[in-house]
Amino acid sequence: MAKIVLDFKIFDDSGLQKALDIDKIAMDDAGQGSPESSSEEFSPTEVKIERELQNFFNQSIKESNRDSLESVIASSSALREADGHDGQISSLESDLNAIYAKNKQKIQNLHQKFRVDKDNLNFFKKEHNLRAPADLKSSSHKILSIAIVSVMFIFESTVNTGFLNGALSGGIMGALSLAGVISFINIVASFIVGRFVIPNLTHKKKSKNNFAKVVLAFYVPLIVFINCSLGVLRSLLQNAQETFNTEALAEAALKAAWPFDNFATNSVESNALIIIGILFAVIAILDGLKFDEPYPGYAKFTRDSMKSEDALQEAKTKGFDTLYAMQKAGNDQILKFKEDRDNANTNWGNAIDSVQAGFKDYEDWVRSLNRIGNVLLNQYRSCNKKFRSTPAPAYFDIKHDFGFEKTAKNKFFSLSAENISDEEKRSKMNDVNKVIISEYINATKALNDIYNSKTQDFENLIQRLSI
Repeated sequence: MAKIVLDFKIFDDSGLQKALDIDKIAMDDAGQGSPESSSEEFSPTEVKIERELQNFFNQSIKESNRDSLESVIASSSALREADGHDGQISSLESDLNAIYAKNKQKIQNLHQKFRVDKDNLNFFKKEHNLRAPADLKSSSHKILSIAIVSVMFIFESTVNTGFLNGALSGGIMGALSLAGVISFINIVASFIVGRFVIPNLTHKKKSKNNFAKVVLAFYVPLIVFINCSLGVLRSLLQNAQETFNTEALAEAALKAAWPFDNFATNSVESNALIIIGILFAVIAILDGLKFDEPYPGYAKFTRDSMKSEDALQEAKTKGFDTLYAMQKAGNDQILKFKEDRDNANTNWGNAIDSVQAGFKDYEDWVRSLNRIGNVLLNQYRSCNKKFRSTPAPAYFDIKHDFGFEKTAKNKFFSLSAENISDEEKRSKMNDVNKVIISEYINATKALNDIYNSKTQDFENLIQRLSI
């Protein structure tokens, strides 16, 4: 805070002298015999001089920073002599209890959920005779699995389209359509079978075992049949088109419905179609089987338990972090209040210095105003005497008192009690400083005891709710 001082302005006597044109008015008054020799009242010009000095005095007192200095002394005195940190500690303890209760309830709720999820997982493992932990796959592994399926689908569709193009009516689009359907069955359907059907072969429930066996009993021959038919069809259609025989084309399609009697006619390209299709189907099935933990439901129960555990651990860590952060913030708040009181003590001392200096400056300033006023009056009177034909009034020879209060303590009564010696000021500041330090130390200890106790309570809670 900038230091506030009592500031008393300097009177512009030369400016007033010019404004009133004192010498000219004095000569004019002398020519008219004014003021009269017997007069005891000031002439109009002398009255103006007196009024200007009094107005200047009153205005200067208003603008002397008196009110600001009084405000600084009052506020700094109140702060430096405040009743310690009891209010702060009470407020901080109340906030701590509210936050602690909230975190405690959250921890208990998360622990309860974790226990439920953990018990569900253990029950599931026991019910299904699972001893090894779930083989959970990472996100990168799953992305790679999807990428493998996608690449195989695109590759097989492209290769099949190239092999079938020219062997089917409809050109490239006809070949692409048939190749896309075959690739979907070989790749996508096989991946689904590997992911959701094959794991049920080891499932505890017989109904799921039987369901998986039925699907595989249907699906495996279907894959072999479709790929063999596609290979045989490609060879037969190519031969039929080479001979431009429409009946041969129809016969080729009919023979492809039972391809196993017509392998002898297969070309190298046709056999490649069969091999690629079956190989990619096997890879897709294995990819689906290894996409994540294969046993149905095991991954879900495991992840639910892990998610609950992670949430509980995160809440525990966050709970401690919150307590430590509140403790630091509380200590910072106590320290700031202590520093504010230190600054208030310093500001009070500066204000006392301002009172001391201001009181001395005021009395010098009043004397200077009286002196300046009398100089202006004497200028008028000397000139008037010089040019008048009658004797000057008797009061011309009397030094005038403008009526300004000469004693600062009477003019600034509200500040008079603060006009103390430097020794007394330093003694009071030292006494207050000792109180501030003592109260700060006691407050810091009391506050940290509160926080440490609450932190210990939280640690005890964590131990009771240990995983």
